[in-house]
Amino acid sequence: MLPWFKRIAITLLVLFFSFFALIRFEGLQYMAAYSGSGFARSLPEITKPLSCNAQPINVLSYNVRYGSTLIEAIADRFSKGDTGDGFLPWSVRLPEIRARITSHAPDLLGLQEMETDNDIKAIVSLEQYTLVSYHLGSFQYGDSALLYKTARFEQLDSGQVWLGPHSELPMSLGFSPLAMIRYSNWVLLREKSTGFTFMFVNTHFDNASKNKDPSAILFRERIAALASGLPMIVSGDFNTTANTERYFRFTGSHELPALLKNTYDLVKPPLTVSESHPDKLIDHILAGGPCKIDVEQWLVDARPLNNGQPMSDHNPVFARLNFSSK
Repeated sequence: MLPWFKRIAITLLVLFFSFFALIRFEGLQYMAAYSGSGFARSLPEITKPLSCNAQPINVLSYNVRYGSTLIEAIADRFSKGDTGDGFLPWSVRLPEIRARITSHAPDLLGLQEMETDNDIKAIVSLEQYTLVSYHLGSFQYGDSALLYKTARFEQLDSGQVWLGPHSELPMSLGFSPLAMIRYSNWVLLREKSTGFTFMFVNTHFDNASKNKDPSAILFRERIAALASGLPMIVSGDFNTTANTERYFRFTGSHELPALLKNTYDLVKPPLTVSESHPDKLIDHILAGGPCKIDVEQWLVDARPLNNGQPMSDHNPVFARLNFSSK
């Protein structure tokens, strides 16, 4: 018989490698999927749009930076409230973030770096908007949460595409071991007054190239490809400027057919190149599909907090879109 300390050592090694295997090969995610939460819903099929005529649509994309009471509590516990880079805590910033979002009156809103429904409720009125986020039982993961005006749109379907090698596996890890969990959140909507049916997508790419490069390819194959027959609006923090090869992987280039266009490029008359040019931004509002798309207004809201400090490490991007028959 092995000495007691060897038995303990072997047991600890078995537990360690079992735990490592669960994490590395996404065992916990598969257990969650098969135990009742299920795999991601299938994306909608491409169909000829019933109508290309819609009322103007205001779209806002905003990475609020650590929109989480939990992260703030952890920062309070271990670093005296400092979450890095000198930004004010979430609870201090959120009243002005709420006011800023309200001022743009978005019909569609894509948020990044949110956590729970209550965190989102603190900056968006859920009496006016319907929230689409990821839930697993009581667990809520709103990193790519999206919202739409309830009175204006009817939800036909919704789901997530996980930005990893197993895109249908809930909470799937990224393309490198133990990467941050990222997803693209989608909803199929119909405008109640016109019948205009379209897909709204919000996403947040990882900030590591080893994850966001393959995420761009996956995004094109699984989501952008639907724009060949389905009107689509996309908001998100892509951690990618518009002058990079990665950007053209999910929008299109000379080698790849164009599927999505930056709303900046659809404004007429064209905007003057400035610090708000997409070549200098990593947050974008994109649009595509079989309908004609005109953009009445496009802007980046760079206003700081009332005390002069930054509201986030990202500025909200706003676009006002018009869809019509070609």
